[in-house]
Amino acid sequence: MAQRAKDSGEARDADVTHGVAIARRITVGLAALWIVALVVVFALRVGFPLELEWMEGGIVHQAHRLQQGLPIYPPPTAEFVPFLYTPLYPMVLAVLGFVLPLGLPLGRIVSIVAWVAIGLALRRAVLREGKPQVHALAAVGLWCAGYVFAFRWVDLCRPDTLFLALTVWGLVLLRESWGDAKKAAIAGLLLALAFWTKQTAAILILASGGAGLLVAPRQVWIYAGVIAIVDGGGMLVGNALTDGWLWTYVYELHQAHAFNAERFTRKTWGMFAHAAPFLVVLAAFIAIDRAWPWLARKRRMDAREDAALRARLQSWRGLAYWGVIAVAGLLASALGYATQWAEPNAFMPGVAFAALWIGVAMPVGGRRELVALTLVAAQLVFALVVEPMYHPVQTRGLAGLSKSYAWQDLGRTIPSGAERERASALREQLAASRGRVLALHRPYWSMLAGGEGHVGSMGLSDVHPPERSAIERELSAKLKAGEYDELWFEGEAPAWLRPALRGHKVVERLQGDARVRPLSGWMSEAGVVTPYLADQVRMAPIVAREVPDGAIVVADFEDGTTQGFIARAGFAGRPVRGFTGELPQPAGFGGEFWLSSAGVRGRLEERGQARSPTITLAEGGSIELLVAWFGAREGLALTVIDEQGVEIAELPLPESPAVMQSVQWQASIATTVRVVAIDASGDGAIAIDDVWQR
Repeated sequence: MAQRAKDSGEARDADVTHGVAIARRITVGLAALWIVALVVVFALRVGFPLELEWMEGGIVHQAHRLQQGLPIYPPPTAEFVPFLYTPLYPMVLAVLGFVLPLGLPLGRIVSIVAWVAIGLALRRAVLREGKPQVHALAAVGLWCAGYVFAFRWVDLCRPDTLFLALTVWGLVLLRESWGDAKKAAIAGLLLALAFWTKQTAAILILASGGAGLLVAPRQVWIYAGVIAIVDGGGMLVGNALTDGWLWTYVYELHQAHAFNAERFTRKTWGMFAHAAPFLVVLAAFIAIDRAWPWLARKRRMDAREDAALRARLQSWRGLAYWGVIAVAGLLASALGYATQWAEPNAFMPGVAFAALWIGVAMPVGGRRELVALTLVAAQLVFALVVEPMYHPVQTRGLAGLSKSYAWQDLGRTIPSGAERERASALREQLAASRGRVLALHRPYWSMLAGGEGHVGSMGLSDVHPPERSAIERELSAKLKAGEYDELWFEGEAPAWLRPALRGHKVVERLQGDARVRPLSGWMSEAGVVTPYLADQVRMAPIVAREVPDGAIVVADFEDGTTQGFIARAGFAGRPVRGFTGELPQPAGFGGEFWLSSAGVRGRLEERGQARSPTITLAEGGSIELLVAWFGAREGLALTVIDEQGVEIAELPLPESPAVMQSVQWQASIATTVRVVAIDASGDGAIAIDDVWQR
């Protein structure tokens, strides 16, 4: 019986060993799959002609100014307001831009190289703790699997990935700096440079000071001294060189952003658990596994057991160090996400350092490793299959769970051929202009047009109200002076700018799939529960449409009157121009005026009818006019009636709102008719312009 028990135990051990071997192979395969997947994704995104994330171009603008010898922390003006970041990333782009073409692809390549550096650092950190290769690859795989959760940010022309690469490598070298002053100094330099890339590094610098006492108590002072000299001294020098504006931008204005307590206390942690449920279970399993020898101890240890415990405590030095850093990374994520206008790219430090800690903390051998690797593999598969959409479950509880995940869709990550073609065409259109472009949300577009860039909407949001008002007045004056030939807006033009737009009109509205949208962050589909629906709007100085040969103008409303149209209710009064109430200005109207059932106040609840003067057509003659609609389409109509008022035809309305499209009606016999625009809706409006007879 004893022999059978022994044989049975050996068989079970063999099964476990075999299971661990299989789990290791699966984990390595899944980690490799994630690495290859991101390499493919990055290769397909790096050359996208316009911004993958709407603020990318602003970084290139800063690098361009550095190349021109212009300050990047000047007093705020209509020409430039920097993002509230420290300057190392645009400095790197500016230097590389003297060798390679300065642009969005260069910035993305820097971030991709930093992503590779992070993966190498995670692998090194885990291996240096004596863990097997599979645990190191698991850490790298988990870092890669956080790509979608962190809003597809890793490969962008933004400072986040470079900041994180400098931070991770600095902390890896600090961990290794026991008895090595040189490594401690290099670690301090890397963390200092991380701060000069993004201020988030300050949280990890503070945490690393305490953690460093665990692993390099003597060398940590060298580490801290280098950081103090490079960051503290650099800030003093930089502030002096910029007349105090460096500190204003990277600290005072940054701290003026509102703090969202709910995001810090609840939402961040919920989002992490929602995106990585298997890692939450794994972290609990590791904690219990590590604590169990002490929890289960019921008697006093003998000398041998005491020595074993001391050895185990010694081995915990690295685990404790990376545990402190992982907590600091999660804290940095929570604080970053709680800042006004923050996006889930703030989660990148938490993802990286949590992955590193798991790689270090996972048990080796036996059932415990089998359980840990199974949970890691489950998380890697989970992240491949679904995209977390946290908002429904947060607001509706379990009732929103079914909508709190979406199936992974490469279309939300990789630009399609059509998207690439639209972006290329728009870039070519901008390049063909004369450099006099104002793109309030995309100042980089001014540079693509041959200009020097200008302030962006983010810069306007960042500065203090008096400075913002001064810049708004300056931009308005430039518009009135005719300094811009083309204007671009994401959504409608802001209210403060509309008085200066009196001499401009909307010439194009890109709607739906016709828009050139980013694929990461705001305006993208990445992780967004409520889709971004606003149009991309292009405006230009008003130029009246040219009347074709053989056409007779029945009405164009350019004298500010209804020109023979019998206008009732909402149409009554006078034609409209510019912006009317809260309605969008229609794209493509003829000159300066058009006729609208919403009236000059832009009220959708208005109703009415506008009937043209009689129009006499020969056989084969035709009527052509522009028509648009707003709000609800139901109850709106454009008809042709005969002299007795009988409807002859109903003309089609455009498919999309707020876009003037040309419609025609041709007479089969000689006849006299009228065109009638009808608004019988309390939720919509119809507008017409440029009625021509042929």
